[in-house]
Amino acid sequence: LKKVPKRMASLLEMKEIFRSADAVCFDVDSTVIREEGIDELAKFCGVGDAVAEMTRRAMGGTVTFKAALTARLGLIRPSYEQVQKLISDNPPQLTPGIRELVSRLHQRGVQVFLVSGGFQSIVEHVALQLNIPTANVFANRLKFYFNGEIPLSALY
Repeated sequence: LKKVPKRMASLLEMKEIFRSADAVCFDVDSTVIREEGIDELAKFCGVGDAVAEMTRRAMGGTVTFKAALTARLGLIRPSYEQVQKLISDNPPQLTPGIRELVSRLHQRGVQVFLVSGGFQSIVEHVALQLNIPTANVFANRLKFYFNGEIPLSALY
């Protein structure tokens, strides 16, 4: 009996899981898309380096996700128009192979969900590219004042 290499076994296990799943949830940033949405928004708004440093510190686990996200948003302070312009001018780049994988899952009747610590408007754009219903998107929503400015308590 030939021993299967450990890496191959995990690949076979992963394929079996995908074959038998009724629903699949994907993380979005640096998984379904190549970028980190908040970092792209920060660059677009001119504070990319400062936010990237905050992100690195937050990944250390010393700050809660909500506190880290709120602090980064406080630095970025994007307007509604900036978020929309980012999506139209610099749309998220899909990771190679994800479109085909999601398409195959859909062909088999598997529900696909996008779950993200990123922003709803960016993740919904990704969902539309992949024919995933926006009802299957779970992400942070940004709220804006009627004039398009973002309040300090911008998440809900």
